[in-house]
Amino acid sequence: MNHGWEYKSWNNILKIYNGKNQKAVENPNGLYPIYGSGGIMSYADAYICPENCVIIGRKGNINNPIFVPTKFWNVDTAFGLSPKDSVHPRFLFYFCKVYDFEKHNKATTIPSLVKNDLLKINMPVPSMEVQERIVAELDKLNELIEIKRNQLKDLDTLAQSLFYETFGEPFINSKGWLTNSFGELASSINYGTSLPATDGGKYPYIRMNNLTDNGYLDLSSLKYIDIPDAELDKCLVKKGDILFNRTNSREKVGKTALFDRNEEMVIAGYIIRVRANSEILNPVFAVRYMNLPEMKEHLRKICRGAVNQANINSKEMSSIPFLVPPIELQNQYTIKIEAIEGQKRLIESSIADLETLLASRMDYWFNE
Repeated sequence: MNHGWEYKSWNNILKIYNGKNQKAVENPNGLYPIYGSGGIMSYADAYICPENCVIIGRKGNINNPIFVPTKFWNVDTAFGLSPKDSVHPRFLFYFCKVYDFEKHNKATTIPSLVKNDLLKINMPVPSMEVQERIVAELDKLNELIEIKRNQLKDLDTLAQSLFYETFGEPFINSKGWLTNSFGELASSINYGTSLPATDGGKYPYIRMNNLTDNGYLDLSSLKYIDIPDAELDKCLVKKGDILFNRTNSREKVGKTALFDRNEEMVIAGYIIRVRANSEILNPVFAVRYMNLPEMKEHLRKICRGAVNQANINSKEMSSIPFLVPPIELQNQYTIKIEAIEGQKRLIESSIADLETLLASRMDYWFNE
C-alpha cells in the first residue's frame, strides 16, 4: 500500500558491510559470534559489524534476513546492513523480510547478490515516530508468537516428564516392569514398498522426510503412488500403526511416529510398519518410548553403515528392549498425552493465526 512516504536509496541511508572468509582472519579470543546467510554458525573468523545490523545472504540463502542486536563477525556469504540515524534498525529488518532479493539474483546456479545492486534499492522511510509505531506493532506480534512456541516446548517437556514419572527410565527400570523385545510386542512388522512415486497416483506416499525428528507426521509435502493390489496390504497404513524410519543419517535413523490419520496411505521402503499387539502394547506409549533421548542414543549405537546412510533392519528393530507396564497404565498415560496434544493443537492454531496476521500487517506496511 502506498502511504505517501518518501523513498530513499540504500546508498544514502545505510552502510553495507562485506564479510570475509572465516579462515582468513583471526577472531580475537572467539569474542564475537559469526553470522552467515543461514544464521549464527559458531565462534570464528570474519569482519566485525556494529550492533543492530540486518544480515542478508550474499550467496545461497538470499531471502532470509536476520536481525542481530549485538556486535558480530560477518562471513563472506553474507552482507551486514547497518542503518543510519534516519532508519530504525528493526524497520529495516521488517522491510527486508518483505523485500524480494531474488529479483537481483543474476547467477544461474547458486543465488547471489552484488553490493552495488543493493545500494540502488529504494526503501520507504517515514518519520522515526511512524517507524517506531510500526516496529512496536510487528515486534508485539512476534513476541506473542514466541510465547506460544515456548508454550509448545513446555507441553513437550511436560509429556516427557510424565513418561518418566509414570514408567521410569527405559534402561534403569527402577519400577521393576516386565521387559520384552519390540518385536514380541507387535502383531505384525512389514517393510514399505520400493516402487517410485507416480504423477496422479491414487495413494498418498509417506517417505522418511514425512516423519519428524520428535515423533510426528509432517504431511505438508506428500507425493502419490499407485500400488498393485497384491502388494497393497503389506505397505498400506491405518490409524494406530507405528512407523519406524530404518534408513537415514546416523542422527535421524530410527525416527518413529504414530500414524494417527483416518485416510489410506502407503509407506516407502525406508519405513517399517509396526502394528502393536493391543493386549500388551499401546502404540502411543510405544512411540513416546521410542522418542526418549535414551532410546535415540540406543538407536545410534545399534545402527550400521556410514554417517549419511545408517541402517537398522527389521531384525535389529525387533530386538530393541521395551519396558512392558500393565496395558491399563499405558492406556491411562495415553489419555493424558492426548489431552496434552489437544492443548498443543489449540496453540498451533493460534500461532498460525498470529503468523497470518503478521504477514498481513507486514504486507500492509511495506508492499505497494
